[in-house]
Amino acid sequence: MAGRVLTSSLLALARVAGAGAGFVTQIVLARTLAASALGLFYSVTSLAAVVGLIAAHGYPAIAPRFLARYKSQGKRDLIAAFVARARRDATFYVAIATGLVLAGAWLWPTLMLEERLALTAAALSIPANASLRVNGSLAAATRRFALAYLPDTCIRPFLLLGAILALIASGIALTASSATFALTIVFAGLALMQYSLLAKDMPKGKAPQAPQRLVSVWRSEAKPLIVVALFTYFFADVDILMVTPLLPSAETAAVGLCLKLALLVGFAVQVAHQVVVPDLADARARKDHGPIRGVLARALWFPLAVTIAATGFVALWGEHLLGVFGPEFVSAKIPLVIMMACQLARAMFGPSVPLLTVIGAQRQNAGLAIAALMVLALSNLVLAPLYGVLGAAIAAAIATLFWLTASSIVLMRVSGLRTDALYLLSGSAVPA
Repeated sequence: MAGRVLTSSLLALARVAGAGAGFVTQIVLARTLAASALGLFYSVTSLAAVVGLIAAHGYPAIAPRFLARYKSQGKRDLIAAFVARARRDATFYVAIATGLVLAGAWLWPTLMLEERLALTAAALSIPANASLRVNGSLAAATRRFALAYLPDTCIRPFLLLGAILALIASGIALTASSATFALTIVFAGLALMQYSLLAKDMPKGKAPQAPQRLVSVWRSEAKPLIVVALFTYFFADVDILMVTPLLPSAETAAVGLCLKLALLVGFAVQVAHQVVVPDLADARARKDHGPIRGVLARALWFPLAVTIAATGFVALWGEHLLGVFGPEFVSAKIPLVIMMACQLARAMFGPSVPLLTVIGAQRQNAGLAIAALMVLALSNLVLAPLYGVLGAAIAAAIATLFWLTASSIVLMRVSGLRTDALYLLSGSAVPA
């Protein structure tokens, strides 16, 4: 167990390095691009991320649970069948999604040429986005956490920074479309690398045909979790897409910048929660609740410390931090504090959402995520036009608190388990 916590901490520290590169990249983009162009870059790359996740068809969310079950049962043939089906379905839906976005880029009548080019570049990144989601989950399920998380969260920021600096050094004008094309090339290279390195841990030879009954079970459990993953891991991208038609591009850029800065810190929470998922899945498969509280408690401290420190820092010096990106962003200090506080709330509530997935409460989890997305959409519709960037930040906070509170209540009612900091720091026992 201590090894899992160490892995979580090391991955989070590696992400700090990636966050540093990402931070510098955001500075370069904000200083080089006009605010409206930065807003376009955020919008199209968020679209690609969301579409890539949807095209993965929910398999990344269920892979840890089903692979843990089949491994404990010694059913290697079902492991092979699951991996083959996940990749096959993802490939099918990726082809459809990429074609639709490309068609929209060139057939939508009101788009300018730069917008068409940026959308084209984003569409071409959808296959790599989906591949990183599917193969990343397979790597995490086999406990190859570095291969699961580092390509997208640590290596990608460094490669993108290098590509952006190379474009600037070569004298090529940096635009939203050229930056998006650079990101697409980086994504494609990382997806190929991850696939190749994962091959030795995947079943060899031709995969057996999975019984149709099992395929139906996989699909029925995977599809509801698409919306869960959208809200849990792609919140920034979904929120950026929601505010894009409601705010000017420059304000969309400010919202995107605050979200991305907050989620650089929030990744410490995400990694800590995801690293314990296989252990939670194993304990659930053995019907042994005893280790669960210990796993959750050990995964609490690092993300809690990081988010407390980050929230305090932006509350004191947020205007100086934002000023690095440009004077037009300084006024977004309060929105940044609000969004950073949302990450602190995630750390305090613990991994209730992944645990809902582990215990098989996919439909409840999906219902909560749908409700939270509706709260986010309605809050943005009301608050963003009235209060701009601040309204968008308040909307994000309302949706986040609704989702965290509702997930904790449902988890307690369904399983009797709690993951919040108040509970874990108390002397209460986990129910048997």
